[in-house]
Amino acid sequence: FLFCCVWSIGALLVQRPEAKERSRFDAFMKQLAAMGTIDADRVSASQLPSRSLYEYCFDVADGCWRSWRSYVTEYVPPASGQFSKILVSTADTVRTSWLLKTVVGSGYPCLLVGESGTSKSVTIGNFLAGLDPANNITLNMNFSSRTSSWDVQRAIEDSVEKRTKDTYGPPMGKRLLLFVDDLNMPRVDTYGTQQPIALLKMFVERKGFYDRGKELGWKNIKDVQMVSAMGPPGGARNLVDPRFISLFAAFEIQPPTNENLRTIYQAILGKHLARLNNSDITQMVGESITDITLELYNAVLEQLPPTPSRFHYVFNLRDLSRVYEGLLRSSPDVIQGPADFVRLWRNEVLRVFHDRLISAEDKQVVHAKIAELVQRRYAIVSEKALADPVLFGDFRNALADPDTAAGGVVLRLYEDLGKYSDIQPIFQAALASYNEKRKPMQLVFFDDALEHLTRIQRTLRLPLGHCLLVGVGGSGKQSLARLAAYTAGCGVFEITLTRGYDEVAFRDDLKKLYAMLGAEDKKMVFLFTDSHVADEGFLELINNMLTSGMVPALYDDSEKEGLISNIRQELTAKGLPDSKDACWSAYVEKCRGNLHVVLAMSPVGEALRTRCRNFPGLVNNTVIDWFEPWPEQALSSVASAFLESEELPNTLRPALVEHMVLVHQSVRQFSAQFAEELRRHNYVTPKNYLDFITNYKRSLGAQRKEISETSGRLSNGLAKLVQASAEVDQLQKELSQAKVVVEAATQECNKLLEVISVNTADAETKQKSAQEKEAALQVESVQIAKDKQEAEQALSEAIPALEEAAAALNDLKKDDITEIRSFAKPHVLVQRVCECVVILKNLKDVSWTGAKSMMTDPRFLKSLVEFDKDSLTDKQVKKVKSDYMKDPSFTYDNVRTISTAGAGEHSRATQGVMADMTIV
Repeated sequence: FLFCCVWSIGALLVQRPEAKERSRFDAFMKQLAAMGTIDADRVSASQLPSRSLYEYCFDVADGCWRSWRSYVTEYVPPASGQFSKILVSTADTVRTSWLLKTVVGSGYPCLLVGESGTSKSVTIGNFLAGLDPANNITLNMNFSSRTSSWDVQRAIEDSVEKRTKDTYGPPMGKRLLLFVDDLNMPRVDTYGTQQPIALLKMFVERKGFYDRGKELGWKNIKDVQMVSAMGPPGGARNLVDPRFISLFAAFEIQPPTNENLRTIYQAILGKHLARLNNSDITQMVGESITDITLELYNAVLEQLPPTPSRFHYVFNLRDLSRVYEGLLRSSPDVIQGPADFVRLWRNEVLRVFHDRLISAEDKQVVHAKIAELVQRRYAIVSEKALADPVLFGDFRNALADPDTAAGGVVLRLYEDLGKYSDIQPIFQAALASYNEKRKPMQLVFFDDALEHLTRIQRTLRLPLGHCLLVGVGGSGKQSLARLAAYTAGCGVFEITLTRGYDEVAFRDDLKKLYAMLGAEDKKMVFLFTDSHVADEGFLELINNMLTSGMVPALYDDSEKEGLISNIRQELTAKGLPDSKDACWSAYVEKCRGNLHVVLAMSPVGEALRTRCRNFPGLVNNTVIDWFEPWPEQALSSVASAFLESEELPNTLRPALVEHMVLVHQSVRQFSAQFAEELRRHNYVTPKNYLDFITNYKRSLGAQRKEISETSGRLSNGLAKLVQASAEVDQLQKELSQAKVVVEAATQECNKLLEVISVNTADAETKQKSAQEKEAALQVESVQIAKDKQEAEQALSEAIPALEEAAAALNDLKKDDITEIRSFAKPHVLVQRVCECVVILKNLKDVSWTGAKSMMTDPRFLKSLVEFDKDSLTDKQVKKVKSDYMKDPSFTYDNVRTISTAGAGEHSRATQGVMADMTIV
């Protein structure tokens, strides 16, 4: 009865320095029982243990009280050697396992409540793993602030099958154990409800839920039992509906004491040291290394508590386990003495406790404590153990060819790699090999980059090793992660955001990733950055990948069947159970073993803090590496590397690099002052520094091009000047020669001027004469105008006569000519007409005899028709006018009355010619 009261009424009481409620309850129960007490591991039923009743179990079979410590079994390392499979039996784990077995065996829901790192999840996971797989199926879910009721229902529906019309459940004869971790993480909605909790309450109470299809039918879910774990409310964890909690058998899980912690980790380390088979290491550090680890752990918890700006300063037993996981990677080939082992221990505690710290002050706290512990406990080897840098890794032979290695396997030992100068050539060779096979990267291996690269590579070589890289833009998180993945022998998978990229598209990409992990059995690094968070719901899936290794309800039944069929052959070959559930569990474990998640996030703003609070797996299940601003050595190395290709004077190059470093550091210093004084932030990132160098190179190139063009123009100008100078010299010579010629020509010119002056006088005289002639011509012009007028009047009178003469001339015949020529002495008028024709034809004999001779010409008549009037001279015209035309009787009509018709026509032709001449 007392035992049942302790683990029912007192099950949720806590034991803390400020609230020792379990001690008070224990004293109250003993007071009520009024029984004697005794201090022993085995106490009879008639007495009570003097120690707390919480430390004892009442063994019904033996009828006595037995301490939980008496049930502890010796630690046996797991056959697989995987650190995640290690479970050391302690009083706490024995007690919790017994409670789980009792409650779950009775078919009642069970809830464990305790601080992070109290082994709730590990204990439940090992308990579930120990159940008979032939009768039990396990479904693991990790809640976060983004988990919805639909996520829960979909996961449950994905794990059950239809039995009858409205009844569903696991395969007949089996029980589905639903393990929900971080039960109180879902956010509270507007109405004060946590939707996943409301669904689970209905599910536990009524054994089913409503179908979300069109019909909203009720689904009865059989043979499903819940096991849950959660932390106390605070931070992102919320208060859970008490009515829901009342449905569980709830137990408070106390943080393990230092004694229990020492028992756990000393048992793990002791077995490993036995395999090292080095008595010096065992004697010097075998018993004390766990003590100083716990002392350091407690000092970190006390001096570095989480704050709003240090939200990730959450240290728990997971971090202690990571330290020992690193210690267990040691081998006798490289750890040959106590100094080597202590140095390895220092590396592991630095990687776990130091790398996430954000300030030099906080880091100094850890360094100082480590130095104090080493010097106090291991003064003999402290000098070597505390030497810097401390760089451990197994990438010395990362590029070795397995075909040439002994046994076809490259031996990769986790060893101390020495100084930065020792590992730089290794990573340079790895980068060269990477650039040949993948998209080239340009990296500068300064000391800080080598440090981070070693840290990331170390984590990726650990089973279930995941990283959270935190640094501002341009710190090199993604580039270093890719190179570290390459040296670790892993591929890299990234999503590509497109327009409309949503959770459905993200799930499709995750299917591709899990196909590589499971079906193709490839070790992959899933690189996920804050720029990939198109929807905060993506982080819900990432959280599940980190905690359980699989995304709930990622595949439908048909897809799941295809994946199971591929792995069933492997299980059959190994002699393992090949049921559907066993195959699926094996597939999930295979994917989880090959998966490494690397999250690259920026600390700017509140986004990272909110995400880490809402999705605890981002902190609890990753190794955090905080990228600090680049030190001066890094800035100098980067500037020197980027300027190496530039042609700069050797004397100027160091000063230029120093100036770039000074500018960047000054801006960072004044930005801090700016934030302190004005509460406004100006973020100075390595990307700004790289842009600064890039812009300098671009400006330098532009200026050099401009200067080159200007220099070219100047050179061309100088060449033209030289050419002009030569031409001027030549011209000077020609000028000297021409000068002589010019002088001679000048003399001739002077003589010519004298002649010109004489001629000028003559010309002036002639000009005067010309002016006088011009005046006379003007007078003549007046007369000519008058004559023109008269000529025009005469023309108007002569044109009819000319036309008549032309007509008469056309009628004139040869017989008419013959007739006229036959006259011995014609009429005087006829004779005159003929003489006019003689004058007009410019014949010498102007007489009748001459006229008759003229008419004897056979072409006479034709010559009259074709007579060229323009050839007449003034003399001929005047002679005709003065000698013949002034006679008033010399008219056509008179001639006609005297002569024959032929003579009349002849006379008229002569008159027409004269009329034409009159016009002229």
